[in-house]
Amino acid sequence: MNETAGALAFGGIVSESRISFRAENKCVINRVKQSIFEAFGIDAEIKSMPKLERLNIEDRYKTENIIGGISLCSDIPFLCCRAAFVRGAFLGGGSVTDPNKGYHMEFNTRDEKAAGLLCKILKTDNFSSKITNRKGNYVVYIKGSEEIADILGYMGAPQGALELFSIQVEREMRNDINRRVNCENANTNKSARASSKHLFAIKKIRASGEMKKLPEVLREIAELREEYPEDSLKELGEKTNPPIGKSGVNHRLNRILEIADNI
Repeated sequence: MNETAGALAFGGIVSESRISFRAENKCVINRVKQSIFEAFGIDAEIKSMPKLERLNIEDRYKTENIIGGISLCSDIPFLCCRAAFVRGAFLGGGSVTDPNKGYHMEFNTRDEKAAGLLCKILKTDNFSSKITNRKGNYVVYIKGSEEIADILGYMGAPQGALELFSIQVEREMRNDINRRVNCENANTNKSARASSKHLFAIKKIRASGEMKKLPEVLREIAELREEYPEDSLKELGEKTNPPIGKSGVNHRLNRILEIADNI
């Protein structure tokens, strides 16, 4: 639902009697349609136009139902829900380019409240962003290849977003963050997404100064995950002292995610 809220806030037109969402990428429009159906049981209509796909809902009862469910809240307590909102915002109004002066990521919206909420979420999860006004739109932007790569990993990059990234991200940037943006095309796509979440959580714990307070077994698995980001749970378990099974590794990494979420 948070992903749907982000997508409609940054790429939709929402009124009491109508909801409209447009996208050039068919995977994006289908993902928004599916998320609306899963959350509200509403089968939105999609119309194909030249170089554009448009999703429409024009039933007042249905729009009121959706608006009530996606009302923007200034406090989103869980990391996974915040990441879902950011992912939706990228699907709705995001882009990544490689201008001459450095890498640039931005989210465009007509909604000032939505832009402010996005900045607050990014700040909560230790990302630096700024807002500017461009031709009546509010633009939230982030600069720097490392920061942008971290945000892509943080968003979890599902299939629709990855296909969009592959279109929008310049060739040089794709080389820099190839493992993240191409994980859907690799046989280890599921473990790559999980690894990105682990690495982000570990980075957050280190930044807070809490790493040294972790139990030794959690520090050990955190350091192994950083050193071997592409290893499976089984392979990580074989490197611990003494070795442990997949379930033990999974339990320790889940504890790290919980600790990061509470920082």
